[in-house]
Amino acid sequence: MSIQSQQKVKGTLMKLQRQVVLLSALVLAASLPAMAQVERAAIRTDGISCGVCAAVSEFYLKRLPSIDKITISLKNEAVMVSYKPGSTFQPKDLREALQKTDVTVTQMQISARGQVQEQAGKRFFIAGKNKFALVSAANAPQLPSDTPVMIEAIVNDKTEPMELRIMIFKPPKQ
Repeated sequence: MSIQSQQKVKGTLMKLQRQVVLLSALVLAASLPAMAQVERAAIRTDGISCGVCAAVSEFYLKRLPSIDKITISLKNEAVMVSYKPGSTFQPKDLREALQKTDVTVTQMQISARGQVQEQAGKRFFIAGKNKFALVSAANAPQLPSDTPVMIEAIVNDKTEPMELRIMIFKPPKQ
């Protein structure tokens, strides 16, 4: 094989390798947003202390299309919901479903997979289709920007965008 032919083959192989690397990067980048989402919400309530209240509350919560599983603790007056893959966290829907049984939400805490992005000097946690403003607290851990993380945080859903007070974070499970 001539030197010119060898160089041509080598150039073709290098182009192919670059295309494989680019394709791999695109596949990885495309899969990250799909994994990012609010996975669970723990809801402290007032008024879900009897079996009938719990059963009716569960009935209304199960009607929400994004909800996968529901666990209710009468003793702690708490509700734990987990979300279907690709679902969006919509606290207003949770509040309305529980309000139908005269149950009020006193606090929401979420477990979510996503990443921090900085926009116009502010920090936001992006979890799938949800965007949360990060609220600084003296003892809050500092999340790295543009790095996938799992977080547990308290949600203030009465603001737009919703606010998060981060309690803990860690690298996501693979």
